[in-house]
This record gives sequence, structure tokens and C-alpha cells, in this order.
Amino acid sequence: MTQNPDPKTFYLSLPCYNEGARLADFLPSLCKAILKSGLSVEVQIVDDGSEFYHQGHYRSLLKLLRPAFSFLRDTLTLDFNQGKGRTVYAGWDQAKSADMLVFADADGAVGPEEVVRVLKMVNENPETANTLYVASRIENETTEVNRRAIRNIGGLTFRWLRKQLFSLPIQDTQCGFKVVPNAFFTENREKLIESGFAFDIELLYRAQQANINLKEVPVTWNDIKGGHMSFRNSISLFKDLLRLKYRLDKEE
Repeated sequence: MTQNPDPKTFYLSLPCYNEGARLADFLPSLCKAILKSGLSVEVQIVDDGSEFYHQGHYRSLLKLLRPAFSFLRDTLTLDFNQGKGRTVYAGWDQAKSADMLVFADADGAVGPEEVVRVLKMVNENPETANTLYVASRIENETTEVNRRAIRNIGGLTFRWLRKQLFSLPIQDTQCGFKVVPNAFFTENREKLIESGFAFDIELLYRAQQANINLKEVPVTWNDIKGGHMSFRNSISLFKDLLRLKYRLDKEE
């Protein structure tokens, strides 16, 4: 008989920049799904220097939810807007004892039930300690992907460029939901310095260097209105990708 692996502990960071409205739609349902799952998950809002109005939303949400969901941590607030990568890592730096580190986009594009489904899969996998799980916007018999045509075009363009620059066994590197072994993160923390949207690429590159298994997990994903990815930000992402490639090549 195969013995079930020991239950894992998770720390889930929700990087937020002016996400008061969308987080209010996502966080209550996420908390309910986590509580129902029986998984050991700590959840923390990490505020990337949001405007005061949105910070008020975060405080109100915590005040409302914490009596029912004790696994919600106090919000970690950065002094100013530092970028998604630094925001995710600032949160993960707080999670000294968790087995696995998680981030999920606060817009709820990957919904609560999908988040819990993936965490359950991670919890039951005996190879989890050496595996980095990459949620992916890939449709199959159990998942759906719904996004605007303009975003789909931008994603395909970025994916083509990324494949020219980096050899990674992952189709979709930019989906905002990943699960990472804490031991790997801790050992490689000083090397993880990318601050912006291209931080996912550096994270996967470092994991590949460290012989961590990269496992792509198709998820249902819905394009939620009000996102930060604009044409202007897409151009910045392309520039960040080129700059990252140049910096990593210099290390070799």
C-alpha cells in the first residue's frame, strides 16, 4: 500500500496594487474554499504601495473576514510601488516555516476552487519538495480559458519572444498562480532580483538551474476587467525580458 505523504503547509501571497474592488470579489470566496478544503494555508495580502482608498478596502476586508478565517495574516504594506516581483518576494520572505510558497493574482482570474484544486494536488504529490508548479492557461477536457482577443494576441507575441530567448519546458510562464518549494526559494533568494512582471521568467530559470522539476498545470482562467496589463505595460514587459536575458547571459 502506498503511504500518503505528510500534509504540506502553504503560505499564499496575494500581491495587490490598487486591487481593493477586485480583491473584495475574490478573497471571501477564496477563504471559504480554503477552510472547506482542510488544507493548512496562511493567506496574506501584500500591498505594493496602493493608494489610500484601496488600503482602506484591504483593512475593511480583513476586519470582516478574520473572525471566521483565522489563517488570514495582517496585511504587509510596502512603502511605495515596487513591482510585482518584489511584492511577491516580500511576502514570501515572511513565510519562514511553510513548506510551499504560493502567489495568486488578486483579480481572481484563477478562481478559488481552482486554487484549492491545485493545492490539493500539490499536497498529495510525494515529489512536491522538489517541484515548482506553474499554472497555465491551457484548455483541455477539464479547463476553460476566456480572454479578450487583444490580450490573446499580446500573450502569443510575448510567448514567441520568450521562446526565442529562454529554453523552458513551460508553455505559459506568465499565469498569475505558482507554487514554489520554500527550501528552493530560501537557498536562491539573493539571486531572485527581478522586480517587474518578468520575475516569473527569472524564477523558472533559477529553478531549472537548481534541478527543480517544473510542472505545468492547466487551470481554468477568466479575463477579469480592470487589470494592469495595458499596451504600455506590455512594451515594458518585452523590454524587461530582453534586459533579463542580457543580465543572465552575463553570469555565464
